[in-house]
Amino acid sequence: MFALVVKFKIKKGKEKDAVPLFRKAMENVRQNEDDTLVYDMHFNPSDSSEIMFYERYKNRDAWAVTHVSQPYIKELLADLADYLDGELEINEYEVVETLR
Repeated sequence: MFALVVKFKIKKGKEKDAVPLFRKAMENVRQNEDDTLVYDMHFNPSDSSEIMFYERYKNRDAWAVTHVSQPYIKELLADLADYLDGELEINEYEVVETLR
């Protein structure tokens, strides 16, 4: 399995405006990507402008080939540009063990 941790900041005051963008993308991922196992969004409780996505895929290609090529992900990234305060930080991981 392959995992990503994606962190970024939303411009102050725009946090609630950005949530519908994420919900729309998350619903599309849920409906269309069988090899996306986890796609969770998190807010930092002490700074609501800081967002982290934890993503887990069946394998790296499920992310690198399938997920990133979806039109709804391209749309999310294009729309997100108006809300970002800085750059996306993307860290890749191979899953060694999981608790089920």
